[in-house]
Formats: sequence, C-alpha cells, structure tokens
Amino acid sequence: MLTCHKATHLMSARLDRPLPLGEKLRLRFHLLMCKSCHRCDQQLELIHQAGQGWHQKRIEEGHLEPDSDASKK
Repeated sequence: MLTCHKATHLMSARLDRPLPLGEKLRLRFHLLMCKSCHRCDQQLELIHQAGQGWHQKRIEEGHLEPDSDASKK
C-alpha cells in the first residue's frame, strides 16, 4: 500500500501530467482507505481549479498573454 507521503506526491503530479495506470490505481485505492489523503486530494483539486480560474480571468482582463500550455489545462 502507498504511504501518505507518496500519495500526496502522486496527487500533485497528476495535476500536471497523466499518471501511469499502476500509479493511478494505487492512488485510487489509497484515497478510498485514507480519509486524510482523500481530504487533501479534494483541497489540492480546489486550489488547482482556483488557480486556473484566476489565470483565465487575468487573460480575459488583458493582464496576461494567453499561454498555449497553461490555457489548455
């Protein structure tokens, strides 16, 4: 079973890139078993979405130039 430390690393990594199937399955199993990591995952996702929303708003307001990599995520 994954440690919480490794699980948080995978949670963060999957926001930037797709995880290989084995890592994805191990993380999913860990999140089902560990309420603390499940909460952490939800918080990371919320922070990630907020950051993307802020970035998009700054582009729409003309404060930032569209970035081909960041705007596609």
